[in-house]
Amino acid sequence: MKPEEFRRSEYAYNKGKLLLVILIMFAFAVGAVVLGFLLPKDKDPHLVWFFPLLAAGFFGLLPLLVIPKLFTKGPGLVISTAGVRLPNFPDQIVRWSAIRSFGRFQSKTSDSIILHLDPAAAKTLIRQGLAARLPEWFVGSRLRVGILLHFLQGRPDSIFNEFAEVATEAFEAEWRALQEAGSIAEEDEDEVPGPAFDGARYPVFTYALLAILVVAYAGELAFGVEASRAGTPSIRTLLVFGGTFRPIIVDDGEWWRLFTAPFMHGGILHLMSNCCCLWIAGMLFERLIGWRWFAAIFFASALGGSLASVWINDVHTVGVGASGGIVGLFAAVIAGSIRFQSTPIASSLQVGAIQILVPSLLPFLSAAKEGQTIDYAGHFGGAMTGAALSLLLLALWPRECPTPRYDRIAIAFSAAFVIIAAGALWPITNARQSYLSDPMTNYFGGRYQQAATGFSLIASQDPRTAPYYRLWRFIAQTRGGDPNALADLRTAAGAIDQAAWPHPIYRLFLREVTPGELTAKAADSNQICESIFYIGEWYLLAGAKDEARSRFQAALVSCPKTFIEYDGAGGELAKLDAK
Repeated sequence: MKPEEFRRSEYAYNKGKLLLVILIMFAFAVGAVVLGFLLPKDKDPHLVWFFPLLAAGFFGLLPLLVIPKLFTKGPGLVISTAGVRLPNFPDQIVRWSAIRSFGRFQSKTSDSIILHLDPAAAKTLIRQGLAARLPEWFVGSRLRVGILLHFLQGRPDSIFNEFAEVATEAFEAEWRALQEAGSIAEEDEDEVPGPAFDGARYPVFTYALLAILVVAYAGELAFGVEASRAGTPSIRTLLVFGGTFRPIIVDDGEWWRLFTAPFMHGGILHLMSNCCCLWIAGMLFERLIGWRWFAAIFFASALGGSLASVWINDVHTVGVGASGGIVGLFAAVIAGSIRFQSTPIASSLQVGAIQILVPSLLPFLSAAKEGQTIDYAGHFGGAMTGAALSLLLLALWPRECPTPRYDRIAIAFSAAFVIIAAGALWPITNARQSYLSDPMTNYFGGRYQQAATGFSLIASQDPRTAPYYRLWRFIAQTRGGDPNALADLRTAAGAIDQAAWPHPIYRLFLREVTPGELTAKAADSNQICESIFYIGEWYLLAGAKDEARSRFQAALVSCPKTFIEYDGAGGELAKLDAK
């Protein structure tokens, strides 16, 4: 080649961006240590500190691999007709003949040129500094290397276009030289291969899961056992629909809740934030490892998050959300980036994952909506499961394979998870039906007509408690605007002993006695508690909410917990407080 035909371009590092990445990684290392002081103190201290220190070591080691690039005086990338000088091997030229294929990988946070090298040429590459002392499973394979375009000075499109142009020129020159030397037969001349470009996979599972989460949330709002408020399902709805709750899981054996809770969400903001994070994870990771293992890591992390939530959180906590699975994916992204450590895509993966992962694990970096709590235990369990599974996956992922092996196992696990969750729809449907058939549930859920019908049915089945349930029927009818409420109450009053309790309560609602006169007719503590409660209902129907509230509060103190009036007082106070 003539000297004037020799082509060479140099691109320096964008040291401002390098410095920013280094500072972020060190900040996360410090944050991981701080996390150790925030974890529960009643747990084994070795367990509490093991994972934060492991994370601190990992995040502290990564910037040490980047610092040499910050202080280098040479270019970050050299493109010439003779070959390429790569950032991770600055003193060596990789000849074009050693590059089997190359392609451009683009995402929201990454723009890289990925090179696939000939194994014989890859063995000659020598690392420098700290990277030379670390195992290859940590710093990445020599067979797949690349250049992170965002960390170079210059427009990424211009750099890649020049790279592709020079590569094509070099390839064509080599091909012509082989033709002139007679190394290529004439019948093979039409089979001249061009540079191979890798196409990104479409994140099909990510989009499918996003659709499922949205549909599941719409189901919570449409079929909830209690009316939602501002697009937020009630705690009772979350519990009935399969949220984790330790007493039910442990005592009643409803272990399937570990599989259903990840598909549910406690509010529209909860859903939107998780969907956004899931989309980012899919764009970062699913296209690298394939949908099969991406799905398996998500479901395994979701299960690990559910277990940690049940084990660590307060016994009365109702847990829902895909956060455990999503945090596990980001932890897997960081662990999985080890495979691509010799490529610039590793830094992009790590930065993108850390931006989501660390705030989800540190309470002082994130916040919850008032009245809700962030399930850090679920996040922690999901992160540990995702990272552990990803490291196991690395050991089973041959360098020559584009995606991990044993994808049938991944599919089988994911299918089992989905089958269990889908099968849980049967007990969930039964629980919902049972809950909605309860007249008290219907009453406090605002379904007064159904409540009145239910109270009437119970009254017809149990003569002993019938007078009380007919009182409740009247209250439900009145709240529901039934014009027959007073006539039905008068008929019910005529069917009971007028000299016995609770006939005076009927007379109160028929406006034949005053609240004070009703209280005077109560003969014992049980009748006193009942008179207090129904006087509260009398005031509530009249619109005197403050008077009603004080009576319900007194009923909670005076009524036995086995009485329907005790539950009624608690329910009415809850509704008054909600309003």
